[in-house]
Amino acid sequence: MSRNRLDNFFFGPRRGNHGKDETVVFPTRQIVNTTTNEQTIRKIHPTHITNVNKNIKRIENYYPVTESTHNEYIVEEYDCGRDIKNPCCRPVKRCKW
Repeated sequence: MSRNRLDNFFFGPRRGNHGKDETVVFPTRQIVNTTTNEQTIRKIHPTHITNVNKNIKRIENYYPVTESTHNEYIVEEYDCGRDIKNPCCRPVKRCKW
């Protein structure tokens, strides 16, 4: 295609246009990029039993705190048994409250 024909294709013929240019603005295209990060957290729950004789003194402390955050998380919890070197992980089913 010649240079003149390309100009006519993109910009319209320039001869006889007489200042009647037209501008077309299209709607803004919205793009949402989502990043997913996966993290493995090992929770080790060792058990030690100590028998204690208690004398109770009740002290009440209050620490009011307000905070607001919006995060979206997916938590997958697994029971991997006793052996850290040879885990046998299976999903933990929790009740929905």
